[in-house]
Amino acid sequence: MSEQQSAVDVETTFDVSKEELSIIRAELAGDFPDDYLYLSDDYILSVASKPYSKDPTVRRPIDYSTGKLKDLLKWREGNATGLMSMLKMSQLPDTDTACVEQPEKYTKAKALATSLNYSAIYWHGLDKKGRPI
Repeated sequence: MSEQQSAVDVETTFDVSKEELSIIRAELAGDFPDDYLYLSDDYILSVASKPYSKDPTVRRPIDYSTGKLKDLLKWREGNATGLMSMLKMSQLPDTDTACVEQPEKYTKAKALATSLNYSAIYWHGLDKKGRPI
């Protein structure tokens, strides 16, 4: 592999200051007071340190990164619910009434449990509403 090719394969990241991290955290806390702490500093920094899609020679603007993180938290509010019940269902025998009456949900529950068991998905845990973090 040439040096030029390996340089292309390595993703560029940019520094994010502690002050900028504090600004992002403050904005997230204002809009998502119950959920913003579920995002680790490392995760926030990984989002904020990426190259900007409109100009890959510069870092994403803080407002752009904050917007992406807010979109993630909005998605979690409406879409990442019911995981605990899915995991409980995955442990039931396929002859259980709930599984027989809801075969599609049972299939999804089994697939979710398999993904988690094989580390295909990593979650730090679940928040108090059962959403992944």
